[in-house]
Amino acid sequence: MWAEKENFLILLRLEMRDLAQDVKQLINQCEQEHSRGHYSANIFMQNLATFQNELLALNSFERILDHINPEDFNSLEEMIGDIRRRFHDLVDKHGLVSAIKIYIDRKLNKVAAYFARAMA
Repeated sequence: MWAEKENFLILLRLEMRDLAQDVKQLINQCEQEHSRGHYSANIFMQNLATFQNELLALNSFERILDHINPEDFNSLEEMIGDIRRRFHDLVDKHGLVSAIKIYIDRKLNKVAAYFARAMA
């Protein structure tokens, strides 16, 4: 059971890196659109602030994962629930953009579904 939880964390970290790359790509796209005059300075700054807030949230999520010990949980589901709760609490407490909860939940569900299929 420990290996399943540890492998879940490894795969989840890969998904987080992928998500961070997506946000960075959105920042680049936003900068290009602004330089072409498609976005006003105000819209550009608002978008940039949102994307940077999302990256901050992803970095915070990584720190949560750094403090997860798979041995502390009786099951993978219990560990996933704890990770989700910690992250949601952090987003709410620090006023991070709430949409990031949806992205993280989707990644948690995606990796959990992968493990459910692999274990079936």
